[in-house]
Amino acid sequence: MSINDATKEEWDEAMKGEKDMVNKPAHYQGAIECIDLIKDRVGPNNFPAYLEGNIWKYFYRYKDKEENIQDLEKAAWYLNKLIEHYKEL
Repeated sequence: MSINDATKEEWDEAMKGEKDMVNKPAHYQGAIECIDLIKDRVGPNNFPAYLEGNIWKYFYRYKDKEENIQDLEKAAWYLNKLIEHYKEL
């Protein structure tokens, strides 16, 4: 299941014992961080486009969701990752 497809009930269940659904959602934790896996798979030249797409996704839909602050925080998280990416160049 994608984080974007989760229902309110699934989010509520995932939130049990979860303190940070923006920076460390339990469903994205594994042997390797999901964002690191994506960066590896898309490559450093395409990674900024992936981050920008997620920024726009969360910014576009935050007004229509009950969890609008969380979506703005997720947009900010991806923006911070984009800034980190360019600082590392």
